[in-house]
Amino acid sequence: MTDDFGKMLKRLRVEQGLSLNDLSIKTGISSSYINRLEQSKRKSVSFGKLVALSEALGVEPWVLAGSSLNWSKGETIGLKELLLNHQVKYNEKLLSSDVKEILLEILEAILDAEWSKESILSDLQEIGELISELKEI
Repeated sequence: MTDDFGKMLKRLRVEQGLSLNDLSIKTGISSSYINRLEQSKRKSVSFGKLVALSEALGVEPWVLAGSSLNWSKGETIGLKELLLNHQVKYNEKLLSSDVKEILLEILEAILDAEWSKESILSDLQEIGELISELKEI
């Protein structure tokens, strides 16, 4: 979730004239849980709850999550936005923002590598150092 998720959730709820209890009834999510989301005391929400909230508020899930992510085939999204503005799981575990930032650095290093006979050792060293940094987290 983006840092503005709670603000977006509250703004949409208030714009529609819904109380916390009203939204709770529409979604089946407790009003205290919704309040914690709005206050940014809870930083993540399951996909199922995100969908329930977005349906109750009449917006697409990626809009509520604060992303411009669109499922149309013609739309594109930057690698940085994809990794940093979304919850990413690996082996059923959510990746922390620190892990996602290093993964982004690793991917950028790989994509930017010259990978010539002259540079391959330094390219590998740079990528290896980033992987070591990742493994220390």
